[in-house]
Amino acid sequence: MKIILGIGIGISLLGIFQLLKGKNAKLTSTKIAVLINIVWTVRCIFFLLKDSEIASKYPILLMLDQNLLLLDSVVLWLYSKSLLNTTKFKFKILLNFLPFIIGLSLSLISYLSVPDELILEQYMKLEKNISNNESLFSIDVLILFLVIIMLSIIYFSKSIREIKKFNSILYNHFSSLKNISANWILKFHSLWVSLFLIPIILYFFNYMYPVINVRILLSFMIIIQVLFSFIFNSNVLSQNYVSIPKKSILKQDNKPIKQFKDELNELKRALETSKYYQDENLSLVKLSSYLNIKSIELTDIIKYSEFENFYDLINTYRIESIKKELISSTEQIMIIAYDNGFNSKSAFNRIFKDKTGQTPSTYRKLNKNTSQQY
Repeated sequence: MKIILGIGIGISLLGIFQLLKGKNAKLTSTKIAVLINIVWTVRCIFFLLKDSEIASKYPILLMLDQNLLLLDSVVLWLYSKSLLNTTKFKFKILLNFLPFIIGLSLSLISYLSVPDELILEQYMKLEKNISNNESLFSIDVLILFLVIIMLSIIYFSKSIREIKKFNSILYNHFSSLKNISANWILKFHSLWVSLFLIPIILYFFNYMYPVINVRILLSFMIIIQVLFSFIFNSNVLSQNYVSIPKKSILKQDNKPIKQFKDELNELKRALETSKYYQDENLSLVKLSSYLNIKSIELTDIIKYSEFENFYDLINTYRIESIKKELISSTEQIMIIAYDNGFNSKSAFNRIFKDKTGQTPSTYRKLNKNTSQQY
């Protein structure tokens, strides 16, 4: 198990190094990702030290590690929130760390009020009882685990809201979401709640009704921690961050509906003739620059159109252009897709089927009597 803990520490430290030397080192999101890695590194170090002679010299190490469980859901939520560039240092942010601060303070007070020898004696007795599968119910442990469960549920819900808000803004400002969407953080948080929280609950119930070997549960939690560290850092390092306009939620314009219809027709003509949608990195700001209008005006035009958002607008034109080329040419499907602004095969296939109800190859076969290698 020491080898696995060493691997976990190595992954977290490597993640910290890569984040701090990367081009996004100054972003709030990166700083919070570093904080998450620090929490996980410290946890792994505590696991290592508790089984070493160092713990007998510094018994305080035996009393602090459980408090770290109060941080995971909070820092994961902060990362989700930071994607909108709204996470700035404010005093009220510290309130989210209050459970951890209280838990840490109580541990320190308890440590200062009890002789080191007694702490070691109680810890050895606890280890013996665990080995013998004896009941170890404690009101302190009950409160700690209930708080951990409550925090995990609350901050997971808050993370869901932040990511939904972030994705909504992406759809309104970008025509391609490759590597800028952050749905992975929701999946990661879900896995964290299920695969990490469930063993914690089992661990607590095992205190009262010993059934499972606690060592097995601890080993499982350590392995999950190392695995999650790898998954988190892999996604964070590949995440592309975008600059979201401050006025993402815009007030409704008071222009007459007829004027918006005229401007919408002009927008459609510009897309049909200039084919701006072929730019794979096209954004709301870039298109408004091409059209020589303000991005706020373009947002209002789209708002009064039949399109759901900017993402839907551009990809509708991309798909319509691709449909024509699938029938009129024998070019490979993905080359046509790339030429029309798509930069991801999976995104293209998904959007094409959403728009037409068919796969690109099926559409070509049904509308043309020749088949082409996909």
